[in-house]
Amino acid sequence: MSGERLLLLRRGGGLWGVAQAAVREVARRGRGYRVRLAGEHDLMADDVVGVVADVPVRPAGVVSRYWGEPAGGLAVHGATPLVVVDPERPPRFLRLPRSDETETSDGDDRPTDD
Repeated sequence: MSGERLLLLRRGGGLWGVAQAAVREVARRGRGYRVRLAGEHDLMADDVVGVVADVPVRPAGVVSRYWGEPAGGLAVHGATPLVVVDPERPPRFLRLPRSDETETSDGDDRPTDD
C-alpha cells in the first residue's frame, strides 16, 4: 500500500498529520508554530516533528464514534498512532483562532497594517 507525505506535528500531547501538499508555510510563533494551509485555516502546533513519506493512511470512520470532529484518516508512524487532519476542515483544537491572524510569524503580538 503506498502512502502519503505527511507533516507531523504535536499538539496537546498528541501526534497529528497533515498532507504536505496542503502546507504553505511553517513559522515559529512564540513557543509553538503556525502551520499555514492552502485553505482558509491555519493550525497551531506545540512542535513540528518533520515530514515523513509513504505513510499509509486509513479511513477515519471509527474516530467519529468517539470524537465529534472531522478527520482525514488514521495512520501510524513508528509505533505511534495519529489522526490525519482534513486541511479543509481541521479540528477546532488545532485551528489558530481568527483573532490571532493579525500576529506576525515571529510571535510578535502587534497587529499588522493591512
